Amino acid sequence: MPPALRYIGVVIALIGDGVFICSVLTMRDNWRAGVAENDKTELVTKGIYRISRNPAFLGFNLVYLGILLMFFNLVLFFISLLASLMIHLQIVNVEEDFLVSEFGEDYINYKKKVCRYLGRKIRK
Repeated sequence: MPPALRYIGVVIALIGDGVFICSVLTMRDNWRAGVAENDKTELVTKGIYRISRNPAFLGFNLVYLGILLMFFNLVLFFISLLASLMIHLQIVNVEEDFLVSEFGEDYINYKKKVCRYLGRKIRK
């Protein structure tokens, strides 16, 4: 890879680290790994969660992309692609269903306003 892309990769990976740390700090005591049906938490929609329903996963994906740009090779490309796909499938097939069952209409309304990874939805 050209040196400029490597430096861009460093910046993207550092942004990913920052996004992940911000998501954990915003979540505070409501942080959990995976779906824990017996842990009662609150729905967090403030801070970074105003622009991303899954900022921790966004952070992971940015780190994967940054590392890929820093040390590009085909094996790393496929590992990064597989990791991102697995995270996405976890969110879509497990976590979102759990959040709907846990928080009901509050999560459904939040989902209508905030994109899965980045951005707010435009209301018509």
